[in-house]
Amino acid sequence: MSKKTLNSVKCDVTSCAHNVNGSECSASGISVCSTCSCPDCPDETLCRTFKAKEQ
Repeated sequence: MSKKTLNSVKCDVTSCAHNVNGSECSASGISVCSTCSCPDCPDETLCRTFKAKEQ
């Protein structure tokens, strides 16, 4: 049985439990936050939905 993935959401974080096939996301939703005070720094964001895969 395959996991349902979020359309158009691409993720290359293979250590995340929600990662499917190395590029898709099976989370029920995505939560992203900024790590800087400047609103124009797209490289300074974190996926708060990340969950480490069980080893």
